[in-house]
Amino acid sequence: MLGEVDTFEVEQLSEREQRKMQQNVEMGKPPGGPRCYGYTKDGTETVPDEADDVRALFADLLAGVSLSGLARDLNERGRPNRNGKPWDHNAVRQLLLNERYAALREYPARRRNSDPPGSLYPGTWPAIVSEDTWRSAKHLLEDVYRTTSPGPGRRWLLSGIALCGVCQDGTTVTSGSRGSKSAGTTVQPIYKCRGPVKHLARFADPIDDWVEEYVVRRLSRADAAGLLIDRDAPDMTDLRAQAVALRGRLDALAAEFADDDDGNPREFRDASRRIRERLAEVEAKMTHPQRSRILVDLVLAEDPAEAWERMILDRKRAVVSQLVKVTILLGKAGRAPFDPATVRLEPLEGME
Repeated sequence: MLGEVDTFEVEQLSEREQRKMQQNVEMGKPPGGPRCYGYTKDGTETVPDEADDVRALFADLLAGVSLSGLARDLNERGRPNRNGKPWDHNAVRQLLLNERYAALREYPARRRNSDPPGSLYPGTWPAIVSEDTWRSAKHLLEDVYRTTSPGPGRRWLLSGIALCGVCQDGTTVTSGSRGSKSAGTTVQPIYKCRGPVKHLARFADPIDDWVEEYVVRRLSRADAAGLLIDRDAPDMTDLRAQAVALRGRLDALAAEFADDDDGNPREFRDASRRIRERLAEVEAKMTHPQRSRILVDLVLAEDPAEAWERMILDRKRAVVSQLVKVTILLGKAGRAPFDPATVRLEPLEGME
């Protein structure tokens, strides 16, 4: 009988704890346990520099950066995890899947990946990213068709992207090196054909410089914002008409206010704000989701060249892949200077 009583008390205690936990979740209280990167120990406030890291991780993932590339960038910048240790592929993935960054909490929490998901409840702590951003990242990471083992991290801008101009069959180039420290010669990176016959080998640095110059020049043009437009959207004609009409209303409003000496500045600002908000909504519908994620930081930057220099390698590779088809041709024999004509750059459709 004593054993039965003890068992009953344990079950009652467990039920009370579960009810209390569910109540805390439904009330939006932050979870306990180890400190979450980006938040203070009690989980009620953000840590500004860590929160900036988290936002950058979500933005870079959706712009095409690999998990290994994200971990490498954090480690190179001296940004350890909450335990003071370097980041790895799995740690970054778990961070990006954590609904807490969207001010959400799952109950009951899954103990294994095979467990069915619980319900999501809104939290009272500050969100670091929007729910849409978190769900987009979650969908991307859990996509069964997404490559989870892309191989070793890329070290050069065009390896696996640029095409071999000799094969003409879609074979890409890989990276290597020429020279030897032990022999006293300078070690220089090269691009070489990935095929069985290594008929192409070109020094990488001048080719990278030429491609980067092309990218920055294209993104510095006055029509760079047009790169974000989804020309194949089914309702694009109607959206363009709405955008033109709204811009016309802004111009007319500004002209009317300029000619009206008794005009109320506050009324003008309010009316202008409402029109601009509507215009922003229309333009957002016109943008291509993938292009916008990859190119928006460069297109909207005051100095695209400076913004390009600040980007990590994986982001740069995603931009190149989105903008241009690069084909490396045979170079001139001997020690001839680099000839841009030996690297064919063809803007992809819609990127002209």
